[in-house]
Amino acid sequence: MLNLRVPVQIKIVLTEETKAQITGEINQAIQGVQHELEQIDFQSRKALQDAEKNGPQAVNSVQARINQEVGMRMERREQMMQQLVQIQQSPIGSEIPGGQVDTNVEVRVGDVWENVIQGTEIILKDGIVVEIRREGDEV
Repeated sequence: MLNLRVPVQIKIVLTEETKAQITGEINQAIQGVQHELEQIDFQSRKALQDAEKNGPQAVNSVQARINQEVGMRMERREQMMQQLVQIQQSPIGSEIPGGQVDTNVEVRVGDVWENVIQGTEIILKDGIVVEIRREGDEV
């Protein structure tokens, strides 16, 4: 016998409560990224002033780093905004991805490999496990 760790998908049944909670969390995260962008803007002015003392190559290098940081934050903010729209448009009762956890599975000689690694899902509704599915069937 051998124990393996296999992933288990978590799905969340969307209720009014979870929808409000998730949209609130996403909005907070968007505000956090916006704050980071403001900080970068503030810090970049000083960094560019300091770089000017070292010549145009230093300015170009600092500007490239600033652009990269801003670009990453803008992309992350855009992804969050898309998530927000998806959640807002999702109907109550729909299932949305809620992450993944690992579980241990016992493997013995003679086990069918497909049965060992087949997908398991845990379905949550308002923080309570309401269903455990394995290969689409309730366990």
